[in-house]
Amino acid sequence: MRAVLLILLWTTVFTAGQKSNIRFGDQFTDIRYADPDSAGYRYCAYWELADGTHLHSTCDPYSMERCGKPVNFEYKCCSGFEEAPGMFYAYGGQKAPVCTKMISPFNDCAETVLQSVDYAAFAPGLSTVNQLKQEPSDQPYTIFAPKIGENGENGDGPLQIEQHVVKGRVYVEDLKDGMDLETLDGKRKLHVNKYPYGVTTVDCVELLDADLECKSGLIHKIRQPLGGRSVGPNVDRSSVLSFLQTYPDTREFTGDLPNQVKSDLGNVASGKRYTVLAPRNQAWAALKRRYPRQLIGQIASGHVLQGQVCSSGLIRTVNVQNTVDGHTVEIGCDLNSESHERRYVKSVCGKKHELVETDMTAANGVIHLLDEPILPLSAFTLEDLKSNKECAKALKITEFVKLLEECDLYMEPGTKYAMILPLDEAFDWWSRYEQFREEYQRFQTDKEYRCRVARYHIMKSDDRLKNIDSFASHTMGHRTNNKKDQLYETTYFKKTALGSELHFHYAPIPNMKAFELQDVSVYVTPRINVPPEQNLTDILASRPDTKLTNSKTVEAGMNEKHFRKNAPKNLYLVTTDDGWKDPRAKPGSASQLRPEHTMYKGEALEKFLLLHHVPLYLWGGDIGYFDKNTVHKFMSSAGVELTFWMDEKGVMRIGYDGLPRNEWPRVVKFNLPARDGIMWLLDGVLKCPEKVCPLYVEDIDYYDMYVSACQTSHLPNEPNAPKDFRQKPTEVASRHPDHCTVILQLSEKSVNLIEA
Repeated sequence: MRAVLLILLWTTVFTAGQKSNIRFGDQFTDIRYADPDSAGYRYCAYWELADGTHLHSTCDPYSMERCGKPVNFEYKCCSGFEEAPGMFYAYGGQKAPVCTKMISPFNDCAETVLQSVDYAAFAPGLSTVNQLKQEPSDQPYTIFAPKIGENGENGDGPLQIEQHVVKGRVYVEDLKDGMDLETLDGKRKLHVNKYPYGVTTVDCVELLDADLECKSGLIHKIRQPLGGRSVGPNVDRSSVLSFLQTYPDTREFTGDLPNQVKSDLGNVASGKRYTVLAPRNQAWAALKRRYPRQLIGQIASGHVLQGQVCSSGLIRTVNVQNTVDGHTVEIGCDLNSESHERRYVKSVCGKKHELVETDMTAANGVIHLLDEPILPLSAFTLEDLKSNKECAKALKITEFVKLLEECDLYMEPGTKYAMILPLDEAFDWWSRYEQFREEYQRFQTDKEYRCRVARYHIMKSDDRLKNIDSFASHTMGHRTNNKKDQLYETTYFKKTALGSELHFHYAPIPNMKAFELQDVSVYVTPRINVPPEQNLTDILASRPDTKLTNSKTVEAGMNEKHFRKNAPKNLYLVTTDDGWKDPRAKPGSASQLRPEHTMYKGEALEKFLLLHHVPLYLWGGDIGYFDKNTVHKFMSSAGVELTFWMDEKGVMRIGYDGLPRNEWPRVVKFNLPARDGIMWLLDGVLKCPEKVCPLYVEDIDYYDMYVSACQTSHLPNEPNAPKDFRQKPTEVASRHPDHCTVILQLSEKSVNLIEA
């Protein structure tokens, strides 16, 4: 019944897939899972490495890559069974040998090991372990039987048998990641790692086969002796520090580790585990002769990794690991000419440092022996970087390094600097970016301009630019290194779907990381920052489409009152001349402009323009602060919170709460960079709220002054002419034009603004 239900369920899903044109399984077409049952009864699948080694897997293997080469799976008899000659299993019309011969679980454990040719050399030593010879046995034991040479030795000394035996019957399914196993010698514990691809390691040694029963317990076959191939018996494994201090070829390096790192490596009780990439004595001594003492400890700590990293966990072509000092190292893996796996550390400059001995374990970690030290960028000066062509090529900064070599950078000895360092791809971006095409052409021919661009990417660091954690605020301006023309580089943090992102102007800093040279903190970016040539007022005055806003800006004194004081944090939202036109105006109207053009004077005009001003340096469009389908709010200098709305098509409109959406002006041009800020152009004005810019009406009075004179005081029909003339001269004179004259001497108009 259960099988029927499963079939019905699959039929339903498949039908739904047909209706929606979904082809189930397409995304997994490159993965081939093992099917042990197809090989025969009691067959299991194992990883098959390029050198022929088979690794036991706790899950069904699948095809994948290991160290850059495809690695598949092989079918073998499961633990405790062997192929029986003459016995076959029919499957798919073919005959396959049957794993029907059972290895007796009643045999002595040493005898069971002796039956396997590759492990026989371990049997004599195992037979000397008293706990395994007791009759009857007081308790079961688990034995890790290594593949070793015929002489029974492990490199520099005899094999330490009791370190390969633990109390209890510990099956492979009982081995959990991170657990520790107590050995018979009691000197240290064996650490277990389990990897997602099904491989299990004990003390960093992979299991080749598992769960083989014998008289005194259980046997797991492992790839090599525990503890490392060439570690002698006199090495103290009680901690990573003790190992490094007693292993003959790592003592020179160990002495130069910082005291805190030594303390951590020796503190087994903390429960923390470490991995040390330890350079050989001779190579480390050579490095010490080339670099100042204060750098040696820093270089040494860069060889210590967080956590236990066995070679079995380094199967990708590039494996990134974190060091205890907060940096990363790349460990690569490939195959040599004999198909054996080879692991190496790749320096930031692309040089490969081979791990000549791996998986030498101690109580709280593992040590891998390096042929020579890893040199971090922190050991370089800027001059070192400029002279190292191979390193520049590996870092993909060749073009900008050429520029640094060509120019006088005005960098003072002993002064710390920060540098925004464009990748080679940044120059390609610049050549294709339309807005800065003219500057790019000038860059090709004008050396002085090229050097200005180079110095524009260099700033003095007062420790605020040392690393990301030192940035004091969301938006900061930093003086660049051009003499008498120290333009700003402005930093800000942008929120993205993947987290925060640091920008210098419009140049993003991937991963929010800086690498530190001895004299410079370097921020790598895929873009070039082009230095501006003009101030905001210069741009306004020079453009033919911003003349109306320019006149208002000059009238309100915006440059003196605001732009200079806030530089470079000025975002000025400028209405174009077309944007000032009133869409309601009819042809022939006295004024074709919006009423805002004439309704604000003095303080009200300044507030109106401050509504169009944000005290931040914000790049927009396709290279700035704003992503599509986002809404941002910024406080204008007039005290009104503005809403910047970028729709799914990349069109931005700006408004505020209470302003109808159809009255929000649209940004028609982003990013006119200036020395003291940045300008965007709008297709309309932001209407000023009455609470900020109160409306006024004009009270207009007209005054006319007339002078009147008459030839005689005897005027017809004027019985009291002299008296009446003194009281109302203009009125009396106008009734007798033949005898009197009226002259307009002065005409005046008085205008008063009254708040509506």
